[in-house]
Amino acid sequence: MRSLDIGCFRTAGLAAAVLLMILCPGAPGLAQEGEALRHFYPERRESQARLEAALASVPGAQSARDHHDLLSSRPHVAGTPGDQATIRALVEAYRRIGLEVETQDLRLYLPRPVRGEVEIVAPEPMVLTTREEPLPEDPFTDHPDLEPGWLGYSGNGEVMTGVVYGNYGREEDFRRLEELGVGVEGKIVLMRYGKLFRGFKVANAEAAGAAAAILYSDPEDQGWGRGIPYPEGGWYNGQSIQRGSVATLPYPGDPLTPGEPATSEAARRSPDRVPLPEIPAQPLGWDAAREILSRMEGPSVPDEWQGGLPFRYRLEGGAGLSVRVAVEQELELRRTANVIARLPGAESPQETVIVGCHHDAWSFGASDPNSGSVVLFEVARGFAEAARRGVRPKRTLVFAHWAAEELGLQGSTEWVEAHETELRNDAVAYLNLDMAGMGTRFGAAASPSLAPLIREVAGEFYPERKDLEEAVRGTLGGGSDHVPFSSRVGVPVASTGVWGSDGSAYHTNYDTLVWYRQVVGSDYRGPLQLARLVGRVAARLANADVLPLQPLAYGEAVGEALADLRSRAEEKGMEFPEDSLRSAMELFRSEAVPTMDALWEVIAESGFTREGLVGLNWELRQMERLWLDDEGLPERPWYRNLLASPDP
Repeated sequence: MRSLDIGCFRTAGLAAAVLLMILCPGAPGLAQEGEALRHFYPERRESQARLEAALASVPGAQSARDHHDLLSSRPHVAGTPGDQATIRALVEAYRRIGLEVETQDLRLYLPRPVRGEVEIVAPEPMVLTTREEPLPEDPFTDHPDLEPGWLGYSGNGEVMTGVVYGNYGREEDFRRLEELGVGVEGKIVLMRYGKLFRGFKVANAEAAGAAAAILYSDPEDQGWGRGIPYPEGGWYNGQSIQRGSVATLPYPGDPLTPGEPATSEAARRSPDRVPLPEIPAQPLGWDAAREILSRMEGPSVPDEWQGGLPFRYRLEGGAGLSVRVAVEQELELRRTANVIARLPGAESPQETVIVGCHHDAWSFGASDPNSGSVVLFEVARGFAEAARRGVRPKRTLVFAHWAAEELGLQGSTEWVEAHETELRNDAVAYLNLDMAGMGTRFGAAASPSLAPLIREVAGEFYPERKDLEEAVRGTLGGGSDHVPFSSRVGVPVASTGVWGSDGSAYHTNYDTLVWYRQVVGSDYRGPLQLARLVGRVAARLANADVLPLQPLAYGEAVGEALADLRSRAEEKGMEFPEDSLRSAMELFRSEAVPTMDALWEVIAESGFTREGLVGLNWELRQMERLWLDDEGLPERPWYRNLLASPDP
């Protein structure tokens, strides 16, 4: 029986304080229940009230609509002319509202599609479409800059061979194929989207010996199985093609410069040292995929593998079915930029609260990301208006539009890598708004210490909601620009949004303003309410005398993590180290008491003077950083957070 590695259970300094809060509920806590502005001393509460009033007065439907039009009227894939036009438009928009704005210019190793072809060679030749046809109901879908479907960082190559159906492409799906005696070696594996990041589907197929991969959106998962397809409804139709990156590197950001910003002068890895996919991979809509699936003649799939097309799915194509896949992409250094706007703080300008959303998209990006960009800009506009009224928070607000998120969180990662020291010292929180304005029902996921503040503010905006404990989860996964802040530099993060619209145009050429206003709404009611909420959260983080972070909340998170580890260990037949954990907890106890005594002695002696508050807020920020290990995670040293990092 193997033993679970507990190298991550370490203790140092104030880390003990966090565990004291877990183990000793009666220990001193920095945040108690009370009135909403409990983190503000009386002399600041009046200015905070004026700041929140200014923020609430600004978000407006016409401004939201104008900003949405500005960013979503042309395709703007990272590294293209449309991308450059978007960057220029954002810079000018922030200058117009009076904020300081700069760009972080980047040279990123980005792919561009040259060709992506799929055809049935036998029994009867048939070329399958790899693009969405224009819709007369939506003039945007006839834009000349729209591209066929493609998967960023696919391997190049041309393959002509038989086909295997791989369900969702999970590891268990490939194990099931092996159990059923279905050989994958040298075949094209056809897999449906869902259940797993698309890059892992391709990686699993490659590991199983497949020659190529085809990904498609099944109507059961994203089409008529969910609702009426576009343009009559809002869900995928038979031609909708989900684009996306298929890279699965052990770090986010630019593939050639892990750990340092991708400037023109950066030292770069040789591309042949970067483990990008080697097999060609191509996405299709279900109209094209059904032409393959309907011609397969092998054994019937297990019942749970059956999709939504009106015939029985088969595991193999049979001897007579041959399919050709040809993919070619050009990978080279391409220019793009982050757009960073600032409102300098009045008292502690080195301390920052960052609010962000990426600006690149697979087509127009009306939903992804620009429904979140609308929220971000309205938040920034509110703070700019407050500054014009003479109300400026004590800490600096940063409003960031990140480059090349869709190709691997590249812009946000490069910015974090360029500012690691100051972020670890002085960043208070990062609020992410990727694709945030998709309905009217609020939800969020956050670092444990930040979740209580978001629940509190959400209760002020949604007093009728009785489920905010569940709606604001004190855990956060991967997949967007919060990852480098949390996993690299230990900044508490949150991803907030409003959801509930009846449809999805995710990563398709139908992600247009027409789709958005038909399916989500043209009044922007949900996004504007979210802008008011996020503005208030940002204002309390940026202006509080005592930072509204709650280290106590890590107690529940750690308990859940340990329970999950125990469960996983049992599933894998591994010994869970109860004795070692108990020893580690005792060590935490022994260090926690003197550490907390020393902290509170400093606070008491200062009498909550300006210097005392600076020290207290420093300690609150550094408690977050105590989850970091500068050696990084095993086999993935770029990631440093021992509590939460993306699933490998």
